[in-house]
Amino acid sequence: MVTREILSSQGSVMVVKVQLAEGFAGDVDQHPEEQVSYIEKGQVEFEVDGHKTMLNVGDTQYIPSNSKHQVKVLKECTILDIFTPIRQDLLDKI
Repeated sequence: MVTREILSSQGSVMVVKVQLAEGFAGDVDQHPEEQVSYIEKGQVEFEVDGHKTMLNVGDTQYIPSNSKHQVKVLKECTILDIFTPIRQDLLDKI
């Protein structure tokens, strides 16, 4: 299960709070916006352009523009995703 809440969307920066259930494996994603993901709760494995990284509470993951990436949730988690520029596709969903 995925729950998203847009916390801020001002200027060229967007902050989105994402809650993911344990065992969730996202589809491979790719977008032109740069992204930084901060792990607020839980444990995840990020794969960015074929490189896997285990992240715990307090860790961050930088995702460059147009990089293929995927997240797998090992323990129920809350992630703060910061995008620049703003992801219009996420705004269009609300």
